[in-house]
Amino acid sequence: MPARSAADLLSSFALFLDTERGVAANTRLAYLADLKTYVARLKAWKTAPARATAGDIQRYLAWMQYSQYSRMSVMRAIASLKSFHRFLVAEKEAEEDPTVLLQFPKTGRKLPQVLNSEEVGRLLSAADPATPQGLRDRAILETLYASGLRVSELTTLKLSDVNFDEGWVRVMGKGSRERLVPIGKAALDSVRKYLKQVRPTLARAGTGEREEVFLGNRGVGLGRIRVWMLMKEYARKAGIAKPLSPHTLRHCFATHLIEGGAGLRDVQEMLGHASLATTQIYTHVDRRRLTETYRKYHPRA
Repeated sequence: MPARSAADLLSSFALFLDTERGVAANTRLAYLADLKTYVARLKAWKTAPARATAGDIQRYLAWMQYSQYSRMSVMRAIASLKSFHRFLVAEKEAEEDPTVLLQFPKTGRKLPQVLNSEEVGRLLSAADPATPQGLRDRAILETLYASGLRVSELTTLKLSDVNFDEGWVRVMGKGSRERLVPIGKAALDSVRKYLKQVRPTLARAGTGEREEVFLGNRGVGLGRIRVWMLMKEYARKAGIAKPLSPHTLRHCFATHLIEGGAGLRDVQEMLGHASLATTQIYTHVDRRRLTETYRKYHPRA
């Protein structure tokens, strides 16, 4: 039986990710993008994926370093390679896994960028609710801060996912894990005004019924890049020089809850983290704030 082509193996791996692993769509796309680059390098070196050795893996990682890939890109590539080669062995396409001894490089965890309450207030107020776009964008910003949603969760949020009476949103997170997240009155009020005053006009610009809460000018759901761009726009208007992204408001949501006394496991559940260890970084942020306060005000610090 002839060996399967690299393209065929990648297709089978993509199906495996969908049906067996149930990974999030963004993770699937990232893995396949990594592996297409990897397979292309192997082809240039006249090596098939099923015959790759530990030396080929090291050569590829050295090529990534030479090509100035970021540390995070290399970390993700290692995860992709490990998953792919384990799959090849399990499917009996390869006899050995060349990544079995491959380890992730040790790295210190970078603390997330957060805004204080005053800065968050300025950012939210930068979206002018007197204009249709400003009203929509204010609802987006309020929702991100009030619920800690990932930007992908925000852009796929459906009308049926928002419960105005009980004050929560239903979210489909990573790994198709569903969770219910409380959302505050200020955000709900902003969303309610947007749905009544702005969304019907946006919906008419498109074709067919749309389920997404937040629509763009063409009547289709907003993309992640557009949300990122409006964050940058309102940060500039608010005079905030810190580098911001939609994920910044997720960090603010968690950090401000913990600073206010919320339990770590409660915050973990609201964020949709599979592991408590992921949530614990926000306790480091809180400790950093306490250390800065101590050094600033204690006479013998």
